[in-house]
Amino acid sequence: MTDIDEHQHGPEERIAVRDNTGAERYEAVRAGQTVGILIYERARGRIELVHTVTDPAHRGEGVASVLVRTALAEARASTLRVTVICPFIESWLQRHPEQGEGVVAAD
Repeated sequence: MTDIDEHQHGPEERIAVRDNTGAERYEAVRAGQTVGILIYERARGRIELVHTVTDPAHRGEGVASVLVRTALAEARASTLRVTVICPFIESWLQRHPEQGEGVVAAD
């Protein structure tokens, strides 16, 4: 498990994102508690973003957005092509198309 990124939500609340490769998921952690996950599958130079889940108590706080931004940044840094399966990520990319440029596969 690798810590990847950290984002500030409020004055003292940070969201850390770690890549739990054994479980094939990114985990958003705040104050020691997992508040969201993004499930993925890696194979042959690709990463498929399968499903995003946010703890209901933390919806609307940007947790899923932090997970998606981190996954895309990691894919870009690792030169992996991204296949989007998750409906949330599809809709998120419609609102933030620049985030997928050069990394999200068109096929």
